[in-house]
Amino acid sequence: MFVFFKFCISGLTGVLINFSSTYLFKDILCWNKYLSNSLALFIALLINYFMNRAWTFEAYSDYFLIQLLKFSIIIFISMFFNHVIVYFCHRKLNLDFYLSKIFAVFLVFFWNYFMHLNFTFQ
Repeated sequence: MFVFFKFCISGLTGVLINFSSTYLFKDILCWNKYLSNSLALFIALLINYFMNRAWTFEAYSDYFLIQLLKFSIIIFISMFFNHVIVYFCHRKLNLDFYLSKIFAVFLVFFWNYFMHLNFTFQ
């Protein structure tokens, strides 16, 4: 249960980075909203990798590159899920872009926890 709590803290940090980066890229720099979403999500997930490796799962492995590769696979699948959910909610359900992003983050969070616990940092 303590690992899940630490994962939640790491995840919340990632969400803050994700949303603040999206806001910077989309609303201040006026980049495409989907490009902004991708880049912000990638940055947040990369930071989450190091937080999860060092603090959440304490998974110091001699197989750093293999672990990073596994994490990257999960990142790209997560990014795909995130985009599909954001696009569907924003374009098809006409929800606000940031509300769509919140919904996507919430759903993808559980996928990430399960996959990192059982695949990346096993």
